[in-house]
Amino acid sequence: MEPAFTRVNRYIFDPKAWSWSIPSGWSCPGAEKCLAKVDRETGSMTNGDKQTFKCYAAVSERYPSVRKRYWANFEAVKGKSAKEVSRVLGECFPKKAERVRTHTAGDYFSEQYFLGWMEFAASMPDVQFWSFTKSIPIWIKNRSSVPHNMEMNASYGGKWDSMIEENDLKYAKVVWSEKEAESLGLEIDTDDRLAAFPGPSFALLENFSK
Repeated sequence: MEPAFTRVNRYIFDPKAWSWSIPSGWSCPGAEKCLAKVDRETGSMTNGDKQTFKCYAAVSERYPSVRKRYWANFEAVKGKSAKEVSRVLGECFPKKAERVRTHTAGDYFSEQYFLGWMEFAASMPDVQFWSFTKSIPIWIKNRSSVPHNMEMNASYGGKWDSMIEENDLKYAKVVWSEKEAESLGLEIDTDDRLAAFPGPSFALLENFSK
């Protein structure tokens, strides 16, 4: 299977948007409270020792077709330089795409991969990109490389949560109820609209709380 972007799911505010995904857990060095890995061959899921809420992306990887796509994407960029990552993304980028969520599943697993994404986004100034990440050290080190059309969102629940407040990053925090979000003074993002556009930090309702 060749690497490819795919359409976002029905919960995203723009159904014409695209996404790029790689295997959950396997590509998430900062994951902790959501850590889960799905076996590439069998589809069986293993949760991390500190997991407190589900990784919805990992759940979708139970399906063979989804796993094949994510691993094809991962293999195409793993171990590559920033320029090579940017080239791979450019080769399979959908024509006339206007909005892209960089990871429905997965994260920035290396500095070169992060820089490759930033280089690619900068080369597509008319495309709106947005991203969640727990790879906070990589982001902070390369903050100046993030182009204007890439909206970054720190994701609480990882190994480097303390760096989010220290660096005054826009963030997303998983909550278990609307009441909890209200107590934190955070609006709940139900369709990625708050993630995709500049603005304040926000909450995400735990996917399996209902």
